[in-house]
Amino acid sequence: MGAATTKEYKLSDIDLARSHVERCLQDLWDVHHVQPDCDGDYPYRSGTAACWISLDAHEPPIVKAVACAAVGVKKTSKLLGELNEINMRCRTAHVFWSGGSVIVEQSMLAHAVDRRALAQAGQSVAGVANDIGSMIAAVFGGQTPLQDLEDAAG
Repeated sequence: MGAATTKEYKLSDIDLARSHVERCLQDLWDVHHVQPDCDGDYPYRSGTAACWISLDAHEPPIVKAVACAAVGVKKTSKLLGELNEINMRCRTAHVFWSGGSVIVEQSMLAHAVDRRALAQAGQSVAGVANDIGSMIAAVFGGQTPLQDLEDAAG
């Protein structure tokens, strides 16, 4: 009974990481509870960018801060060249095209995540996505995933 019972109650690395990430997000967002969406991600918005924190359960577990800068963007060599130029200027995040969207992402080993690192990653991807989203949409087509709240109010 002892060994089997211990294994039954042992949390997996990803469960521990999820619990820790949720606690960090509660502190960062000043809320009592965070709820993952149907994909298991923790969404937030920043300006025109749709953002989320996600966990990748493969070994080793990874926490990702992700922001969508633009949607409905056709992949062209000029777009990919522009994204390469942006990547050369990014210090911690990387930018790529995937399925019609321009995505900004930063990954961290789950066991190394703390509030400071999670805040930096979330702010970094959101900042880059906000900086490039409107430009990408204007030059290469598509649109930002969200309307700017200031534009919507005015």
